Amino acid sequence: MTLYFIKAWFLIITFSLLISDFLLYNFFEMQDETKSWWLIILTGLSFYYSLKFVFLLSLSSVSIFLNTYESIRNNSFYSLLSYCGIPFITLVYMMLSDVSINELDFAAMKTGWHLSILLILPHLIITLIAYLHFRKKIKIDNE
Repeated sequence: MTLYFIKAWFLIITFSLLISDFLLYNFFEMQDETKSWWLIILTGLSFYYSLKFVFLLSLSSVSIFLNTYESIRNNSFYSLLSYCGIPFITLVYMMLSDVSINELDFAAMKTGWHLSILLILPHLIITLIAYLHFRKKIKIDNE
């Protein structure tokens, strides 16, 4: 069972980085050559740190190994929380912090939420798919 979680963890990290890399590349318009050199440097640094955040978020999905304990594996809610809890809490935290910083300036919040969603939503969807696959595997093993 531990080997299953190691494979799932590496797949979550790989797909999360690949999808986020593609989305962030388009978001920061990395292929635009009309930018000045300092804007290219700032865009590159923003892209690097955003991708670093996605990598650290993916590494934090190590909580899926909590499913090796039978009490968590048998409880659907705890199992879902071990898969999707950290990315969901991170997404909610980032959105609430944007609300508190921008004092209900909707245009600024929308831009901040767009980046937050690009950073976290692909990881959240991938972990949800991995969770559904895990529940299906558990159901098959119990029959």
